[in-house]
Amino acid sequence: MSENSLLRFKFEGDSIHDGRILYDDLSTFVSNISLTIDRIINRLQTGESIKSGRPSKTAQSLSALEIVSVRKGSFAIELDLRRNGHQFPGWDMGEQAVDILLKGIGAIEESKPLPVEFDHGVLITLRDAGKIIDRGIQNVNLNSHSPFGVRKAQYSKPVREQVITKINRFEQSFATIEGRITSVDAKEDRLRCRIEPSFGEPTLCQFDEQMAEKILSLVRKFVQARGEANYDVVTGKITMLYIKDLELVEESLGGGTSSPVSSFWKNVKFDELASQQGIYPVSDLKVIMGGWPEDEDIDAFLASIRS
Repeated sequence: MSENSLLRFKFEGDSIHDGRILYDDLSTFVSNISLTIDRIINRLQTGESIKSGRPSKTAQSLSALEIVSVRKGSFAIELDLRRNGHQFPGWDMGEQAVDILLKGIGAIEESKPLPVEFDHGVLITLRDAGKIIDRGIQNVNLNSHSPFGVRKAQYSKPVREQVITKINRFEQSFATIEGRITSVDAKEDRLRCRIEPSFGEPTLCQFDEQMAEKILSLVRKFVQARGEANYDVVTGKITMLYIKDLELVEESLGGGTSSPVSSFWKNVKFDELASQQGIYPVSDLKVIMGGWPEDEDIDAFLASIRS
C-alpha cells in the first residue's frame, strides 16, 4: 500500500479481465462499504447505526472515501478518507470505523464474536456490498493501514452467507412482503410508499430518511421488504409495514444468479401460461355442463357457442 492510502481493495474472480472490472460492480462494492463505514461512525457517536431523521452530515464527511490509486493485474484500488485539515493521529473517527470494519469482517471469517458496532444496519450494507459475489467475483481482499494498526480481511461467498445468517437472526420477528414499489411519498414528514404484490392488494409502508434514496431508486422494481408490521385484528392482513430492510429481487443481467422475479411480471404467451398451469382445451363440452337445468336445451346452447 502507498503512504497516501488508508484502505486497499483487491478484486479476484472470473469477471476480472486484463486488470478491468465492471463499473457497476466497483460502484456497488465501494458505495456500500462507504455506507457501512458511515453507519459504524453513527454507532460510535449515537449508539445506533441508523438514526431517524436526516443523515448526519458529520458522519457522511467522516466516511467519504477518495480513490488515490488504481492497480492493474487482479484489479485493485487504494482509497483514503477525504480530509481538509489536520487530524490528530488516532483521533479520527473515520479511521477508527475503517479499523472496526476490517476487524468485523475478519471476525466473520474466523467465526469469532463481532465488534459491538456490527448491528443490524451495519450488516445490511455489508451484505449489499457482497452482491458482486454473484457476478463472477470470488473474493475481495481488504487491507488497512491506520494509527489503529494494520489489518487484513477477505470478503468471500462464505463471509456473505454468514452476514445473511446474522441478519436473519435480527429479523426473526419481521414480516416479509414482495412486490413492486408503485408509488413513493418522499416528503420529510411522511415518508411512505406502496408495494404492490403480483396478486392481491398493495401494502402501505413507512421508512426512515436514510432509506429514502434506496427506495426512490427502486420505484417500479420488484423488491422484498422486511420490517415491523401492524395487522388488522379481524383479517390478519398487514395494514402498515415499517421497512427495516429492502432488497431488489430481479433476474440477473449477467452470468450470475439472483432471486427470480415473480412470473406475474414476465411476458409469457397465453399458450405457454396455460401449459404451465396445466390448462388444456376441452374436447367434449358435455363434461363441463354440470347440473344443467332440465328445461334448457344444452345442444342448442353449445351450437350457439360454436357458431
